[in-house]
Amino acid sequence: MPLTVDDMVKAARQAVPAVTPSDVSAKLERGESFMILDVREPEEYQQSHIPGALLLPRGLLELRIDQVIPDRDTNIVLH
Repeated sequence: MPLTVDDMVKAARQAVPAVTPSDVSAKLERGESFMILDVREPEEYQQSHIPGALLLPRGLLELRIDQVIPDRDTNIVLH
């Protein structure tokens, strides 16, 4: 039986940890190495974004992620 959307979301949530803004702030303060990808639309990014965040809209994520972050060992925070 094929996986349902709910099954896929549940599996993704188990495999990908969620972090809070406080968690990200603490990582920055500790000097941890990671990239912040802003997956919102360009207009939203222009209004406000996290300093240093790279814009990669959600609709282009799968198409361009390898170009934007070629090292698959890079830790990524999505906003």
